[in-house]
Amino acid sequence: MARAAQTTPSTAASTALRALRDVGAAAWFGGSLMGASGLNAAADAAGGPQDRERVVAAGWARWTPIFRAAAAAHLLGSIGLLAQRRSKADLVGLGLTTAAVGAVAGTAVMGSKEVPETTIHAVEWTVPALLAGVILSGVGRKG
Repeated sequence: MARAAQTTPSTAASTALRALRDVGAAAWFGGSLMGASGLNAAADAAGGPQDRERVVAAGWARWTPIFRAAAAAHLLGSIGLLAQRRSKADLVGLGLTTAAVGAVAGTAVMGSKEVPETTIHAVEWTVPALLAGVILSGVGRKG
């Protein structure tokens, strides 16, 4: 006779932390990829430089609260899992996350200064690239 799987508080906590980490990373990855690829291209098609700036500013402003929630969920889950497991994969993922946070902050600072758009776009593309690494660092990991 098969026994029913038991869920311990530790297993439930690990599952919740993995969900925070993974769903947060997925939302952040998808939004940053759409922004770098879709929003910037749409803004380029909007017209002149003033129209472009208005469209970009509106798009990123609407994304910011979602980004903050996704990044916070991801960071909470990542730090919690690292504290539980102390694995190299979790440490690598947290390092890549930190780099992605830095890239996001860097694009915000560059956007407020006279920095060529090509430079800002290059840094914007590093965010989904780093987050892809974060996601891959957690693939196949359990418990």
